This record gives sequence, structure tokens and C-alpha cells, in this order.
Amino acid sequence: MNFPYVCVCAEEEEKGFYNEKDPAWRVVFAEKPIEVRKLDGFLSGFAYVKIGITRTADSGEKPKLQVYSQDVMLSAGGGNISGWPYPELELQSAGPEGFAGRIHLAKPAEFFDDKYQYDFSFRAPLSDPHAPIGDPLPAGGGEPGKSYLSWLDAVRSGDIDRIKAMLPPEKVEMLEAEDAKESIEFLQIMTPGDVKILGGSSDGSTPIQKVEGTMDDSKMFGEITLTKQGESWVTTEESWKLP
Repeated sequence: MNFPYVCVCAEEEEKGFYNEKDPAWRVVFAEKPIEVRKLDGFLSGFAYVKIGITRTADSGEKPKLQVYSQDVMLSAGGGNISGWPYPELELQSAGPEGFAGRIHLAKPAEFFDDKYQYDFSFRAPLSDPHAPIGDPLPAGGGEPGKSYLSWLDAVRSGDIDRIKAMLPPEKVEMLEAEDAKESIEFLQIMTPGDVKILGGSSDGSTPIQKVEGTMDDSKMFGEITLTKQGESWVTTEESWKLP
């Protein structure tokens, strides 16, 4: 496996795997360029190797760097392989400025009929998935924020025509099938309630909203991406997770 792109970021809140005081990082090697803001979420659509690294003294020894997780996607449409065998680390630097060194599997690994092995030598700065992508949006998210709240109202209403009018063209087709009613019911179930816009930023063409909401009495945080469709802002991507 030979992937030309690499990104490194601190895990959210820098909580370690063995002890929450242990710093932790995520290193991603990929066959395609990676959007930094997506490092903290679910990766899809390309092959990659994602390694979780922490500096810990879990066995009572002096703190040292070690791998605590591994996810391998062998192809864009393949399944995710997690767990052992973990790679070996030979890092010359690991800290706030960035990472450099070597991460490699000493021997080929097998997963059913698949075999894989990698040896990455790299140098990469520390990226921040939560950094603004441009200028801050006004309170409430401005016009994109209003459009997103209108989208939520449409979803809750269950009105197919209203929902279709607010979807990007490539997604309208799912509401023209015989199971459109079931699709809307699923969309309603998966949409958090009590949504509030916390902030956001825009690079001039793509606004990204930071939001919070609730699902099953649990608070959730989300990132909403919108694009311009005609004169309206359309929600094209939503990513939600527990705190």
C-alpha cells in the first residue's frame, strides 16, 4: 500500500485511550487529498489507513508513544478493517508542530481473502479539523442559518413537495421512489430536535454551521454544510455526533 497524502490531528479534547490525561493523535494516510475538517468524522469514498497514537504510561513505565487503534480501508467500496496487527512506530518528532517519521507493518496482515502491508515515511504539520474555513458567519448563521432551520421545519412537516424543493438535485430521486414515505420517516428519526446554531464560518462559497441538538434526550453536536442552489442555500451534508 502506497498512499501519497497524510494528515495529522489531535484527538478531540486530546483525551488518551488509556487515561484521559494522555495526549492522543490521529494520523491518516490516504490515496486522495483529505479535507482537514473531515478528519474528526467518518471517512469514506477512498482507501486509507488511520492510526491512533497516544503517549501513555499505562503499564507504570515512563510515558511513551504507542499505537492504540488502526483502521484500514483497502478500497473506496471495501469494508473497514480494524484492530491488530498494529504497526511499529519510528517517530523523530511528535508534538504541537507536527509529526515526522515512519509507521509500518513489519509483516503482511490478512483479513479473510485480503492481504495488506504498508510502510509510510512522512512529515506533516498538526491540522485542526475544527478551525474556521474562512470568515465567521453572523449570529444565527445569517441566510444559510435561516435556510437550514427552514429545512428542519420541512423535514418535521413530512411534506414531500416541500422537502424536495429544498434538496440538491442529486438527492431528489430518493423521494420519487415508491418507498418515499419510509425515506421521510427515516429522515425524521435521524434528525435531532431542539437544534440551535452555535456559530460557523464561510470561505465565500461554502458556509459551515456548528450546531447542537438532542436525540433520545442526549445532547449532540453537528456540522452542517450548505451550497447555493439558485437563490437559495441548500443543506448538502450533515455530520452529527455525541459530545
